[in-house]
Amino acid sequence: MTQLYRDIDHAYRLRLCDTERSCIGARLAGIGVHYDHVPLPAVVFDEESRPDEIIGSYIEPLDRLMASMPRVALDVASVSISHPRRETIERELMVEHAHDAVESQVMVHGAGVLFMRTADTVFALSCEPGDYVRVPPGLRHWFRMDSSRSFRTIRFFENEARPRLSHRGEDMRGLFELVGDGLRETPGQPI
Repeated sequence: MTQLYRDIDHAYRLRLCDTERSCIGARLAGIGVHYDHVPLPAVVFDEESRPDEIIGSYIEPLDRLMASMPRVALDVASVSISHPRRETIERELMVEHAHDAVESQVMVHGAGVLFMRTADTVFALSCEPGDYVRVPPGLRHWFRMDSSRSFRTIRFFENEARPRLSHRGEDMRGLFELVGDGLRETPGQPI
């Protein structure tokens, strides 16, 4: 289930604040993030599936998402449980960063938590298949993969340009505790 957490006490504790998708979308719109949930067809791929096969299987929901965008290039980002560089990729995704352009993607397989930091607040969005997120340029963020599963997203590059890093910060592993639904992570412990 998609859930949104918010930093309440600025002590690395994020509390559950929304589980209703429309409320999540409204809250995130307040920080310039577009969130939507898109029903996806049930499709199973193996690790050898080509990006064009994956994109082609979701063409109808992708067309709906792209209808209001300028020229868009698509690609697929996948990390399997057996990926030889999985630990390195997990560590890189957990480094706080920002881009010089919009970063958009829809999760099509797996799960994880997208953390987003404004000047004074951190939000954490637990993502599942069908969750579409469009992060504006300059918004600091990082992503925690579900360590027990692989994940796959389709990324959207507006104006066919890949965003470049405009900020690279600290490794955020183990710093935040999510509370409110029984999920607990201890600060200072690796995630």
